[in-house]
Amino acid sequence: MIANEQAQDAIAHNLANVNTTGYKQDIPCFSSFQSLLLQNSSQGHSAVGTLGNGGGVYKLATDYSTGAMQKTGNPLDVALSGDAFLEVQTPQGIRFTRDGSMTMNAQNQLVTVTGGAQVLDSSNRPITIPQGAKNITIGLDGQIKADGQSVATLGLAGISAADNATKVGDNMVTVPQVRPASAGSEVRQGFLETANTSIVGDMVSMIAVLRAYETDQKMLQTEDDATGKAVNDVAKL
Repeated sequence: MIANEQAQDAIAHNLANVNTTGYKQDIPCFSSFQSLLLQNSSQGHSAVGTLGNGGGVYKLATDYSTGAMQKTGNPLDVALSGDAFLEVQTPQGIRFTRDGSMTMNAQNQLVTVTGGAQVLDSSNRPITIPQGAKNITIGLDGQIKADGQSVATLGLAGISAADNATKVGDNMVTVPQVRPASAGSEVRQGFLETANTSIVGDMVSMIAVLRAYETDQKMLQTEDDATGKAVNDVAKL
């Protein structure tokens, strides 16, 4: 029942972020608890057999598959494909995000719309757009040009399930070891990546988990009733 509660929390969190740009869903992974060896102490601790302790959620695995591309037409919006993540500077240090919704702050620096974190270039430096630039283009390789002049190249890190990334809030992650984005990763200007969650799929999963929880609850109640009868009724006989 506790495992189903944890799974329900993960599904609810996915549903809550269905409109979060670049969000990567969490998938609960179940495992069985270690079995206990039952022994008969009246016969010299002879082995009776094993008793399973049920199952639990041992981790939440993040699904790093690419979400759908949604066209916005905003020149400062980018959608990333492959395993590429934007490198951004926060008060807590460098973080990584798939949220490519960007804007410019008062210093003409590229920052994320959510949180205002500075977007970094390939040398981990803030990206400043020249004052008064009218035509900003971002190539598939992340190269930024303002009125035809090269400004910087977006800093792109490669992150997948094998990189042991940790979610740290604000749709950002950290990784123990930073590596470049894999070949084939691209930056699409004027698009945003939607969350890779499915409302229908998550609702079906939520119903299935709820039914499993109710079944476990009824089994527990049946066992409790049987124990109660054994204690109260059988003793009278």
